[in-house]
Amino acid sequence: MTRDADELEAWTERALGTRVELARLPAEASTRHFFRVFTNASTFVVMHSPPATEDNPRFTRLTALFRRHGLATPEVHAADLERGFLLLEDLGERDFAAAYADGEIDAPLGAAVSTLVKLQTVVSDDIPPYTIGRFADELDTFTEWLLGRFLDLEIPDTFTGVAETLIEATQSVPQCTVHRDYHCRNLIWRDDGGVGIVDFQDALRGPACYDIASLLRDCYVEFDEATVARWRDRFFDLAGLDCSRETFDRAFDLVAMQRQLKAVGIFARLYLQRGRDSHLGDILPVLKRIARLAHDHSQTRELAAWLDAVAVPRAATRLGQA
Repeated sequence: MTRDADELEAWTERALGTRVELARLPAEASTRHFFRVFTNASTFVVMHSPPATEDNPRFTRLTALFRRHGLATPEVHAADLERGFLLLEDLGERDFAAAYADGEIDAPLGAAVSTLVKLQTVVSDDIPPYTIGRFADELDTFTEWLLGRFLDLEIPDTFTGVAETLIEATQSVPQCTVHRDYHCRNLIWRDDGGVGIVDFQDALRGPACYDIASLLRDCYVEFDEATVARWRDRFFDLAGLDCSRETFDRAFDLVAMQRQLKAVGIFARLYLQRGRDSHLGDILPVLKRIARLAHDHSQTRELAAWLDAVAVPRAATRLGQA
């Protein structure tokens, strides 16, 4: 193991008062690293979250906040915030991606929708606004890292107008607490039928359609449109939002596009900046989904045509998937 991993193991053994075995868990897009910890009696998850890049005090405050609202975020059993070592409750090994792969769709989605409605009721000064500037910066991640640096493409003329449309959509629906990464790899399908929630530390107050769009227009799994519509409508009925269904449905699609454009930019940046190729295989399918969705709305159709004609073929060639 690396020196950090050795120190993490030693710290974990002191925290638990016993010898432990650490098993590394799959990496996601952050700088954090996770291990499942096995003892004779039970399991835990230990997180190395570098304080130079991660706000660990906010993580501990938010997990406590969400737990007070009845949400299954992990209890923090021990923490050394200066070194970024945290010993956490193990919410379970089976995430939604595994459940979907086993053919379980409706039960997890139904539980996730109900859980999301509860999450959106949380109000706290620790959850600041999701600003227009931040949405714009996220779209810049797409143009800089995916188009410019990874695909060596110029930004199409139509993109400025599309960006304005997508950002306007984020402001067209009521604002509430949003997880911001509410997808199959951050939701745990628990044995009791409940939903465990991880990777919540970047929560903001933003558009009420954001997390349901993240869930149903997931970057890592694609649902048929009937499934998307059924659970989108179920969420709208449960959430009691002060907007029309038409407004919500439009924002749902456009905010999904904004999020997916940001995501493929991050996937490219992970590779170019940090040498991590873990998400390269997701770029092409997500680009294709963005193009298909963009064809459904008049203000994004020109971008859809450009993606189909230019960006998707270039990405296929660049990734060796032509």
